[in-house]
Amino acid sequence: MRGDLGIGVIAAGVGAGLMYLLDPGGGRRRRALLRDKGIKLTHITTRAVDKTSRDMKNRIHGIMVSLQGGGQSRPGRRLALFQRNWPPAVRLMVAAIGSIVTAAGIARRGPAGAIFAGIGAGLTGMAATNFSIRNFMESVSAGHETEMREPLRGLRVASR
Repeated sequence: MRGDLGIGVIAAGVGAGLMYLLDPGGGRRRRALLRDKGIKLTHITTRAVDKTSRDMKNRIHGIMVSLQGGGQSRPGRRLALFQRNWPPAVRLMVAAIGSIVTAAGIARRGPAGAIFAGIGAGLTGMAATNFSIRNFMESVSAGHETEMREPLRGLRVASR
C-alpha cells in the first residue's frame, strides 16, 4: 500500500514537471533557462575539479619535499622523520599512520592488538606534541633532570 502511494507521488511530480517544461506558452523560455543553468553548473564544476586537482598535486609535492628534509641535499642531512622538530606534513602523516595502527590494534584484540594499539597511540601522541623519537630516547637515557625544548621551555622533568 505504501509503495503504491510513493509511486503515485513520484509519477505526479514527474507529470507536473513535464507540463511545466512542455507548456506551449512559456516552455521554450523555461527549457532555455534550464539548459543555460546546466551549462553554467558544468563550467563551475569543471573549474572546481581542476582547481582542487592542482591544489592536491601541489600539496603532495610539498609533503614529498618536506619528507626529504626541505629540499636541501646537504651531506649528512637526515630525513625529516629523524629530525628534532618535524615539519607539519610529517606530523600529519605520522598522526594518520598512528591512528590507523591504533584502530587496527583495537579491531584485532588480544595481546597483539594491545601492542599495535599502544604503538599507534604513541605515534599519534608524538605527532600531536612534536616530541620526536630522538628527544624521547635522549630523555630516557639521560638519567637526570633534562630541560624540555621550545614549547615547554623552563619546565623541568625529573626522570625516574
